[in-house]
Amino acid sequence: MIYGGEALSVRLVDCKSAVSPSRLPGLDWALNPYRGCAHACAYCYAQDVTRFELGKPWGSEIEVKVNIVQRLKREVEKGLRGVYGVGTVTDPYQPIEREYELTRGCLAVLKHSGARVSILTKSDLVLRDLDILRSWKDVEVGVSISCIDELVAKSIEPEAPSPSRRFNVLARLAGEGVESFLMMAPIISGVTDSDVSLRALVREANRSGIRSIIWDKYNPKRVADLRLRHTLEAAGSRIQGQHSPQDVMRMRRTLEEECGLLGTELKDAF
Repeated sequence: MIYGGEALSVRLVDCKSAVSPSRLPGLDWALNPYRGCAHACAYCYAQDVTRFELGKPWGSEIEVKVNIVQRLKREVEKGLRGVYGVGTVTDPYQPIEREYELTRGCLAVLKHSGARVSILTKSDLVLRDLDILRSWKDVEVGVSISCIDELVAKSIEPEAPSPSRRFNVLARLAGEGVESFLMMAPIISGVTDSDVSLRALVREANRSGIRSIIWDKYNPKRVADLRLRHTLEAAGSRIQGQHSPQDVMRMRRTLEEECGLLGTELKDAF
């Protein structure tokens, strides 16, 4: 398969279970129909967490869990309760979802069971599933956007939809009455953390009809950090070290001020 001008290796696998316990706040179960992600975001921590295809270019290998819908149905029927996080370590709407529709199949199972679900994505493919989402009172969709600058986004998120496309997704979700939020992350020191950039993100979210923002600073992991630094150096930029406590306080004050002016709820990711 060719994606983004590069060969993409796709493996079809059977999973032993559809979900695993989640360690993320507010989520009880993690559901990821794919391993690996063709969006190839330079800062992605998935390899550090899963050890998936270490040593290979990130975004070049994808595993497709072809039996995940059937597994999920069995597990839900056994009475698993709680909040399901869809896309905790891989984008559930990366391009290969167009072909396999595993995320769509899982959502249909979860909606039928009356589950509570939180989806996180960078892709406008989520709009394909509005027929499932719009009448589901226990689902929310977060769209991840780290900066408003299209060129910066292209350098660190090379195969993901542009920020403007993602804001269009948020606007459409809000217009359809789907509970949605902006995941403003990761905010990278010296790259996406200026007050101007932060305020612009809040304002664009407001224009898109979004009244809830979750934000998080960049939390470096070993493999991801090396990849991100190499990517930024190749583009003539660099990380200015980790955020200091003073930096974090400054960013949060800026966000609180802008959100307060616009009536937007601000939450810390962790």
